[in-house]
Amino acid sequence: MGNKAQLLNYGLIGNGQTCALVSQAGSLDWLCLPAFDSPFVFDKILDAENGACFSIQPSGSDRYTTSQEYAKNSNVLMTTYQSDKASFRIHDFMPRWEIWDGSSAHAPMEAYRYVEVLSGEPEVIVHLQCRLNYQAEPLQYTILDHATVLFQNESEKIYLTCSVSPQDVVMKQPIRLRGPAFFVLSYGEPVHEPTVASVKEKLDRTNLYWQRWIKNCYLPDEYQKEIVRSLLTLKQLQYHRTGAFVAAPTTSIPEEVGGHRNWDYRFCWIRDSYFTVNALLKLSKFEESESFIAYMAKILEKETTLLRPLYTIDGNPVPPVTSLTHLPGYLDSKPVRIGNDATYHNQTDVYGEAILIIYPLFMDERVVRTDYQPLWKDVEKLVSMAIAKFPEKDNGIWEIENPPRHYTFSKLLCWAAVDRGCKIAYRLKHDRQYRTWNSIRNRMKDEILKKAWNDNVQAFTQYYGGDSLDSSTLLMPVLDLIDGKDPRMVATVQRSEEQLMRNGLMFRYTNHDGLGIPNNAFTICTFWLIDALILSGQKKKARKYFENMLSFGNHLNLFSEHINPDTGQMTGNFPQAYTHVAIINSAILLAEH
Repeated sequence: MGNKAQLLNYGLIGNGQTCALVSQAGSLDWLCLPAFDSPFVFDKILDAENGACFSIQPSGSDRYTTSQEYAKNSNVLMTTYQSDKASFRIHDFMPRWEIWDGSSAHAPMEAYRYVEVLSGEPEVIVHLQCRLNYQAEPLQYTILDHATVLFQNESEKIYLTCSVSPQDVVMKQPIRLRGPAFFVLSYGEPVHEPTVASVKEKLDRTNLYWQRWIKNCYLPDEYQKEIVRSLLTLKQLQYHRTGAFVAAPTTSIPEEVGGHRNWDYRFCWIRDSYFTVNALLKLSKFEESESFIAYMAKILEKETTLLRPLYTIDGNPVPPVTSLTHLPGYLDSKPVRIGNDATYHNQTDVYGEAILIIYPLFMDERVVRTDYQPLWKDVEKLVSMAIAKFPEKDNGIWEIENPPRHYTFSKLLCWAAVDRGCKIAYRLKHDRQYRTWNSIRNRMKDEILKKAWNDNVQAFTQYYGGDSLDSSTLLMPVLDLIDGKDPRMVATVQRSEEQLMRNGLMFRYTNHDGLGIPNNAFTICTFWLIDALILSGQKKKARKYFENMLSFGNHLNLFSEHINPDTGQMTGNFPQAYTHVAIINSAILLAEH
């Protein structure tokens, strides 16, 4: 069933400050500075012909083959070039290691390219253009000295510091490598007098940081390589200053090539982050989970009446959408958008996800905290919000703008907020709140099981009274509303498999959503089906689907948001945190059962 027709053959490098995408040919085609949601410096992924990038390519008539892989258990990416006469390897990385006391991270706004000569004397040409502030024109440059080039606009500066001639770099002259070389891109100020030895030391320290980080996590017996790569990817997508997770480091890679479902994902969705925190806790990554919970707590201090579906990485409202009309878009898919109007949507599931994020702090014996009282106040506020929002219509998990409906998933998560609130209240011996909430959660559960069920369809449907199926209903047993072996749930799994799956890939839904009928499968939904199959006792089929899904990743086992079920082409923003979370959760569930 698997197919390798995807075009997103990129590797990801990052350090919790920002990320870059590196092509199989060794070109940095995407990078935002100084942070994930800043304007891009390289945008070739959205403008294949004229986009800014940073490439190091062999020159001359020799024919080179290339291969690409990550260093073992690391986010250092290695691209190897081999010919009959010479060979070399580029180590791409962003420095990351702990400060001596382990209290914070060294994650500067720098990208390093360390070139290791493996044999012969390879000759390369460097191509470097930079942009800032979403401007159409590349930045002008100034050669400052024997090692440094400055790119700047009115208020920002980017420096290239290198061990080769800057004149040869900017003039695209062939450069013969007789030993190791380096190129350092930095934002704001140049790196202070780097040497080949000091850059190599930073490379080694960064590799060691990632390898030690992976050592200190739980892994099941199966699918360890897939889990490790997904976990390393998630870590890169967490903003180290606040704990927020970006949904993806890119904007406007379309859900469908040539379509207009192009969105900016460089923000933090509460929904996605619940699943992320859940996966991290399963792998014993408490620091990352607690860092995000602190981010969530600060948002709850400010939001007194409602929660938005998404926030910036600093915890602020996301700016409204604007379009960059000068960019042709990924594979000529317009528009290129920055900002996201989903911040204005009414999505009542967020209250459930917020509670689910906090829940382990009260229930996991491995967590030691002294601030339960303020956290309990957050629980009370979120449960009250969920109870108030439960009777309302909303835009649903998929952010469908019109018309608002009683979406099943939104009801499920409001119930989950009250259910987990009950369990926390019971644990803390808040008897009055427990009794009040317990009665409400029972009524909510009865309503969902009655109104979301369609006897004619023989399944739980997308919204009350509807007949359309939705993959999000497959999370009902995962969230403990209903047993996975309940006949109604088994029937829902079967109908979903029959009606929402094509060539082994699940769609979110197949009904018209105001923008049209979806043509590509939503990657995480196949993993939701896998989880539901496991919980219904159909582990053999679940494993078959899981291993098929793994075949759709790129050469580095990275995944995007969507897959074309006919061609296997990956689409949507990349790499997608939601998808890598699902790989982890399904792999663990398979191991547990």
